[in-house]
Amino acid sequence: MQQIRTFFVALPDNESASSVAALLAGVANVTLTHPSGRPWLLARVASGDLVEHSAGPRRLALVGSTAATPSDLERIATKIRVPQDFTAVSRQIAGSYCVVGSLDGLVYASGPAMETRRIFHAVVNGVRVVADRADVLAELGGFAVDDVALSLRLVSALPHPCNDVAMWREVTPVPGADYVTVDHDGRGLNRATWWRRPDAAISRGEGADKLRDAVESAVRARTATGTAVACDLSGGLDSTPLCYFAAQGPHGVLARTLYNNDPGGREDLKWAQRALESMPGVHAHLVSSTDEMADFYGGLLDMRVQLDEPTQAATAGPRIQQMLADDVDRGVRTHINGLGGDHLLRGVKGWHHSLMRTRPLQAWRRARAEDVPDGIAPLTTLRRLLDRRSYCHWFTDAVSDAVNGVKRPDGLRIDDWAPPLSIPPWLSADARAAVVCELREVSATAEPHDAELAAHFDIASLRDAGRLVRGTGQLGQPVGVAYEAPLLDDHVVEAALAVRREERDSPLEWKPMMKAAMRGLLPDDYLRRTTKVGGAPQSARGYAAHFDDIVAICEGSGLADIGLIDMDRFSSEAKPDAKAIPSNRVHETINAAVFLRNLGSRTGAMT
Repeated sequence: MQQIRTFFVALPDNESASSVAALLAGVANVTLTHPSGRPWLLARVASGDLVEHSAGPRRLALVGSTAATPSDLERIATKIRVPQDFTAVSRQIAGSYCVVGSLDGLVYASGPAMETRRIFHAVVNGVRVVADRADVLAELGGFAVDDVALSLRLVSALPHPCNDVAMWREVTPVPGADYVTVDHDGRGLNRATWWRRPDAAISRGEGADKLRDAVESAVRARTATGTAVACDLSGGLDSTPLCYFAAQGPHGVLARTLYNNDPGGREDLKWAQRALESMPGVHAHLVSSTDEMADFYGGLLDMRVQLDEPTQAATAGPRIQQMLADDVDRGVRTHINGLGGDHLLRGVKGWHHSLMRTRPLQAWRRARAEDVPDGIAPLTTLRRLLDRRSYCHWFTDAVSDAVNGVKRPDGLRIDDWAPPLSIPPWLSADARAAVVCELREVSATAEPHDAELAAHFDIASLRDAGRLVRGTGQLGQPVGVAYEAPLLDDHVVEAALAVRREERDSPLEWKPMMKAAMRGLLPDDYLRRTTKVGGAPQSARGYAAHFDDIVAICEGSGLADIGLIDMDRFSSEAKPDAKAIPSNRVHETINAAVFLRNLGSRTGAMT
């Protein structure tokens, strides 16, 4: 399979940038210029993934998934007077895309707030260059992977901001809520905020209407072009609404449902078939068993897609690519999935902590509804609800717990700002020392996404899902299929976040927000579904069956050669347990190993 990466690179309006443009000669298939005629935007993208408008001193381009037309961009561009005006694009146009602009030669760039696409910048040949892939900037600059950054990614549940560091020290990621501008001289760079989370203030009823409209627009951003589209139809409350709206597209949709033979494994198929009765636009429904696909953790030896960071998407890569390759055979170039739905539509215990400040009785009832089944004592619940530790204080405690091997018996606690981090025992002594030093240094001044715990957890969780979606999107690039997750589009997320948390989800009902949004569109009995089928048995079996392959990948990746892990310790302590899925710290090691192995070389020329 040809390992094609799609990307864009934005250059300042400066003669010095011509040397960077020359490095992209023969690689980019799109070249746009500043008003001066110098190169501005060089990209390698699939047909239809870039829309642009150029007139007078203004240049505006969207790279990604959008139904916007050049006329839409012209309408916005005519009102742009200062760089901040480019932010109007992200507020007005549905989809998932990066915004790139040139105003009298000054470069503007921003990505989605949920980070399903990213903006990075680095100095290459003396000029500041902006791109949507960190590895592309690293290759242009000849940068080497930073061992400390890579070591940090071996830590399980790495908290903000440590989880937002590029794998190359010279490459800087831009937070999704921010935009950057690069001055004409190619040196000056400014960063400012364009996105803020909405207040959680409206009712479920109001929010359901907004959510339905936002989901419909997000799906239309993928289907409006009229090209063939496939969509997962799991029978759950994430992919099924997406499939419903995709079926309204110009050419309908090809729906895909997977089942397995584990207990309950055919339940999703039953619900998918029930929901299909409301989707006459589904022109074909492909039903297949997971037995026909690569096992969990299977196929990783041959999965050679280059990624620009370690990602949980790696372990699902062979399955995803197998499905997308079949899409290609059927003429499909866009595949919609329901990733992000759990992060968007399910509540977390941290909500109770914030709710305690305004509605203590309701917070107590919700917290106890979740704690009683776990056997947690009332006094323990109360203590946690009343915890007032700052993010910095929590981070410091979390690092201390990880260093000293302290395990919380009840896992994620109500007063936690994030899941407990865990340092793998197979980290080498030098790598462990570097990781601990870095974590302690960051924890001393760490700031949360939001001063309110619940709001912080919302954004942290959604951006974690965004990183997964970005990784799965990179898996689709070599196949030639856009693998899209509309539920994490900014406008969809905003619709959900605007709802009061106590109405957005309930301990007693499964995803009530989406049920309310789809009432009258999907069958009533379908919307009363209360269960969800998991894949834990398949994961445990797959890990046991392919453990030797995983050890081989880790050995061949170079993680041990550069002194980051002890392979004997990994092979011993990560052995499969037939009754349990592998721990998150095992996953992080696999993710880092696949990233490093697939990078090919630690530095390299642009290809």
